[in-house]
Amino acid sequence: MISKKGNIKTLFIFGVLLAILVLALNLVSGIGITPGRTTLNFEPGLHKEVSFSIINSEHKDMSVLLYAKGDLKDRISLSHDEIFLSSQDDAKFLSYTINLPEEFEKPGLYVAEIIALENVNQDEELEGTVIGSRVAVVTQVYVYVPYPGKYLELDADIIEADVGQPVTFFVLATNRGKLNIEKASPLIEIYSEDNQLIDKIEIDELGILAEERKEFVGKWNANVNPGVYKAKIIVNFDGEEKFIEKEFKVGETNLEIELITVKDFTLGEVAKFNILVNNKWTKEIKDVYVKMILYALEGNVLSEFKSQNYDIPALTRTEITAYWDTEGIEKGTYDGKIILNYEKEKNEINVKVKVSEDDIEITGLTGRVIVQGKGKFNLNNILIILVIVLIVANIFWFVVVKRLKKRKKYIK
Repeated sequence: MISKKGNIKTLFIFGVLLAILVLALNLVSGIGITPGRTTLNFEPGLHKEVSFSIINSEHKDMSVLLYAKGDLKDRISLSHDEIFLSSQDDAKFLSYTINLPEEFEKPGLYVAEIIALENVNQDEELEGTVIGSRVAVVTQVYVYVPYPGKYLELDADIIEADVGQPVTFFVLATNRGKLNIEKASPLIEIYSEDNQLIDKIEIDELGILAEERKEFVGKWNANVNPGVYKAKIIVNFDGEEKFIEKEFKVGETNLEIELITVKDFTLGEVAKFNILVNNKWTKEIKDVYVKMILYALEGNVLSEFKSQNYDIPALTRTEITAYWDTEGIEKGTYDGKIILNYEKEKNEINVKVKVSEDDIEITGLTGRVIVQGKGKFNLNNILIILVIVLIVANIFWFVVVKRLKKRKKYIK
């Protein structure tokens, strides 16, 4: 027989373990939204329905308010202004309709934001059961209205390298004008930290059609001391000129993506990316997040999504999670980039993303996306199993071991 004191102790330990289980099931953060951005080229009188998803990553019952703001807010019609997600819902699939006029007064970029705001019950707040402020997430819609004539928009991705290795420059040139650009010739000037010109890189010229995006590639052998350098990227196009400046490092990158894994992927559903990030610095890095951008064949942004912010301890690997809603995405290979943002810096990696019915592959990283089995064996599963094992072990201890001790006592 187990004593009353033993029973009380067993119940106490069981209660503690149960509390740990409940806490473990609430470690995942709140709501998410995907895609992060939808990009459209202006068409007179365009009427288009755009799909998006609200992710219930915490798996809890909650109400979410939806509204639009920004330049185009009056041209956005939401399918819902409030939704309810139950603890059983992984996500809710929604849409909004954008209605564009026949013309805009000015060319350029017009933006709207669709806000999803967790609607906290006021009575719960007063009772003290809600901690912290309400969570809001945003999906954007960009509409580019073309400029008259030729208008060049520049961006650049720089793949950093160690000393003596080639630094790669990807110059991204988009013609936002109504007329074609016959010849665009990029020149990259490399400057030291004290702003001294140390090298030049010329890149072969290309033509750029109206509303088309072209990518120019240049390489530079970094036979210099480790440090921060500046690239001035100048593009001459049909007698005009435009430039941008970007800093880059020569030397070892101290924060890097080592591996990306995706589990249980099926095209048309929400894909969960587990991104392993290694902090090689000897100090904690705060506000780390990963953003991924995929481009359609014509160069517009097809999909954009990001993770939440993480603090990564010194000399530690941390898994960062991001979600991508693949509804409406077709099978194929897409150009894209992965951006690792931290503090005031960011590492940008150009990649190709191959999407099939039940598989995603990313080339361009040291590792490749690995789609693992069909089982959903995650952290919560491990914690649940661990708690069950501990409970069984404690019951075994109090029932079996104590009986054996009593028997030995009687034998003596």
